Amino acid sequence: MTDHKTIDRLGPAPIPLSETSLSAARARLDSAITQAHSSVQRRPRRRLPLLAAAAAAAVGLAVAPALVGSDNSIALAAVDPMTFPWTPSAVPAGLGEPVFEKDSNFIAARYGDQLNGISITTDVAEEDFWTIPAGARSTDVDGDEAKVYERTVYNGSPESANAVTVVWKDDANDWTAVTGSGQYADGDRMVTFAEALRDQPQRVDLSLSVAPAGWTVAAYKEDRILTLSESGEPDDNDLTVALTDHVGTNLSAYGAEDESAVTINGRPALLGRQASDAGDSRWILEANTASGQAFALQAPDGLTRDQVIAVAEGVTYEP
Repeated sequence: MTDHKTIDRLGPAPIPLSETSLSAARARLDSAITQAHSSVQRRPRRRLPLLAAAAAAAVGLAVAPALVGSDNSIALAAVDPMTFPWTPSAVPAGLGEPVFEKDSNFIAARYGDQLNGISITTDVAEEDFWTIPAGARSTDVDGDEAKVYERTVYNGSPESANAVTVVWKDDANDWTAVTGSGQYADGDRMVTFAEALRDQPQRVDLSLSVAPAGWTVAAYKEDRILTLSESGEPDDNDLTVALTDHVGTNLSAYGAEDESAVTINGRPALLGRQASDAGDSRWILEANTASGQAFALQAPDGLTRDQVIAVAEGVTYEP
């Protein structure tokens, strides 16, 4: 753990928020999840699943046959955590631990700030994803032809920074790029960084141990929001887990009805029903992981109450 993370996680606690502020924050989170879903482009993609265990017994997990959805079509299955395929041999001092992200076009790991750090992008669905300029410099990464070019990166605000990207396709026709921004915008340095990547998966921070059988990861945002769906794209029938700051005293911020108290990981939790944009009812739950991290779970009506509780019991967050 870096000094920065130590201060961030173990330093003085902030002043506790009022229940009114917390309710407002949960409402904003609910809105942010909806906006994140609508912003994902619908492009053809290679699905990156939550890796299903070869057999539940092989990982010491079992899913009771009774845990079948209300329409007799959705069943739960044990899953392995989602992973990112590359691990750097070394990361420049001060950049800290990676933040992972995935959408329908790519999966990425970012070290440091978006305007002053290094990112690795892979599992790209389209060859022209980066729109490599005609004047890009040719090089190679471990014997694979690569291109190096300059560009500008943004962080969602008017701020921007110069960046250098090294992009290549390996023998398996998989595309990967390494981008250095700010003080790391150096082509030779990024080629060296790319050549030092190890084919060793890294586990992402937010994971599930059980999920609807056959469903895949539709989106993974900033190590804070995980969305799965049957289609592999965010939709009105998906399942979303989002980290929150606190488990509230009620679910009114979600417009929930039929609230009831449940127990998740030995701690008090709340379960209710929430109307979706499509007009159907969805499950909404607020609980804590076994390690104490608060989260909200939104799940489709096709799951039973017991299934929602089972999924919630399997939510883990290990930063």
